[in-house]
Amino acid sequence: MSDVQLPAPARQALIALVLLVEEATNPVLHERFGVTIQKVTRNMLLTQGLINVGKGLNNANTHELTEKGWKRGRCELAAAAPALTGNAGPAWGRLLYGALNVLERLMTQKNLQMAHVFTVFEEPDSAEAQDQILVLSVEDQVLAIYGELAKRPGDLVSLARLRGKLAEVRRDDLDKALKAMDRQRIIQLEPDPNRKALPAEAHEAAIRIGGEDKHLLTIVRR
Repeated sequence: MSDVQLPAPARQALIALVLLVEEATNPVLHERFGVTIQKVTRNMLLTQGLINVGKGLNNANTHELTEKGWKRGRCELAAAAPALTGNAGPAWGRLLYGALNVLERLMTQKNLQMAHVFTVFEEPDSAEAQDQILVLSVEDQVLAIYGELAKRPGDLVSLARLRGKLAEVRRDDLDKALKAMDRQRIIQLEPDPNRKALPAEAHEAAIRIGGEDKHLLTIVRR
């Protein structure tokens, strides 16, 4: 674990963002877990490089874990429960961290990464089986299309061209797969350095991560 000791509010924010997986505003965090990331906590997590902060609807702050933040979140799974106050605080804190510790040991035994366990789940619908098959194959499709579009390994490929080749994949499914692959360092999503000259289709195809639009991808490992 990092030598920097985080206070309870910062640790709560990390766990909440791990559970939510995607970037989240304070209203969403409060509704789901009763957690609000106050300015002092936000600045601390930013200084440590654990989160990115962007702007969402109505100029609300969005919070998203960085790669370092996901690693620190993994450390939190193995951490001891912080000191809590109140009648139910100590017991619930020990129970929660006891469960997290069991989860971390299981992940270590099974060689599972954070992105294998903490992912976005949708409510099942009538096409659940078809959707599961589709989601499982999206990563392979992305890698295959990259191989077609890239002239050589490591080349940057535009998301607009990728989406054009994967038009049959729902945008939500493709976006979730791309974000998961980026977290696992299978691919790397990058902003275009010349954004002012981008055509409208490039802006439309971009994926927003950490408050920044990403227009390009490259393969980190095959």
